[in-house]
Amino acid sequence: MKLRNMVAAAVLSASAVGSAQAVTLDIEFTNLTKGQSFTPRLLVAHDGSEDLFQVGETATRGLAWLAEAGVIDDFQDPASAGSNFQAELGGTAPSAPNALVQNPTNNWQRFGGLLPPSQTRTYVFDAGDFEFFTMASMLIPTNDAFVGLDSIRVPTEPGTYTFLLNAYDAGTELNDELGTGPDQTLVEAGTGLPLGGYAVPGVAGAPTSIVPVPTTGTGVAAQAINGEVIDGTDGPVHIHRNVLGDTDDAGGASDLDSRVHRWLNPVARLVITVPAQ
Repeated sequence: MKLRNMVAAAVLSASAVGSAQAVTLDIEFTNLTKGQSFTPRLLVAHDGSEDLFQVGETATRGLAWLAEAGVIDDFQDPASAGSNFQAELGGTAPSAPNALVQNPTNNWQRFGGLLPPSQTRTYVFDAGDFEFFTMASMLIPTNDAFVGLDSIRVPTEPGTYTFLLNAYDAGTELNDELGTGPDQTLVEAGTGLPLGGYAVPGVAGAPTSIVPVPTTGTGVAAQAINGEVIDGTDGPVHIHRNVLGDTDDAGGASDLDSRVHRWLNPVARLVITVPAQ
């Protein structure tokens, strides 16, 4: 065998060993924003057959549930069964809300609880012997913004790996920035449901102290007619344009406060540590 072929074979062999090495990751996740909270985090180790989201591609129903309502599995909303990431990733329901779920093509886990601005949470995640790592979490209050990391290679060498994460728009809902207000004045056309959450326009997690826009008027990207809002889509997954917001609690174009809820990318920091063996 020629020397160059021997070297290539050795590199391929080392790569195969590395990708097949089961690894447990220490995860540190920090919210870098001033006025956005993050919903429960979805962590997934997976093979090449999984693709939870991809910029420039249409969002899956699982991503829509996460980006619009923060829902990952049936524990959070039984009405989402068959449509959320639990259905897309496969496997039975987790034995507990934050339990690890193991499948032939992936390991996934939901780490629950809101993550407020400027706070950090740590987790221990079993990546198994899968090659890729993905994570996602919704920003609230927004229509369908999420922070994500798409299919990086799972590090196997001991050390610390730091990633700065951007906010993305799932594109599954118009960014109307409308909240229901405490009296739920605005509702979805056709269903009568209060705004906010998957398949219902409006801002999930909007402050309850806001005053809703007039029942006939214009939001950022939606028209309210006789108290009803018709929803639409906003293209494929893309870098989020940020919220517009305004400073008028009694009206204006948005129910979000531009002094609080706007952000600049990156919105989160993810630190992965592979402990020494």
